[in-house]
Amino acid sequence: MKRFYSPAAGILLAGLLFIACDSEKDKYPKDYVGFKHSTETHVYDKNASEETMTVKIMAVKKKDEDREIKLSINKSPILEDAFKLTETKMIIKAGKKEASTTIKIYPRNVVSGMFIRLTCTPQWKGGEKSQLAIQLTPK
Repeated sequence: MKRFYSPAAGILLAGLLFIACDSEKDKYPKDYVGFKHSTETHVYDKNASEETMTVKIMAVKKKDEDREIKLSINKSPILEDAFKLTETKMIIKAGKKEASTTIKIYPRNVVSGMFIRLTCTPQWKGGEKSQLAIQLTPK
């Protein structure tokens, strides 16, 4: 019986290690393109007239062709002067897994407790939207 348990335990351990190290078991869908996290915090200087913040868009897999995505910020007319998206369309180049854009923040116009809600919409059939909420916090 002891001869049976030792090899069986080794096979079980090897199987568990294989499952744990499998790269296909990510938390993202197979063809996901969007933000790495759903929330971020940006600390800004209240006395600055303008700041920039870099936001990365990631893809789970590299593709042989360019991928176009559309970015938008959900904001109310009252908060229109507090921040601005520099690009509304981005391209993740062929063979790459990420791209980045910048948001201009105007700290003097930021209201306490403000959030920036950024939406990434892939421009191909079957692409799913992803959203990022950025909390603006003063220094």
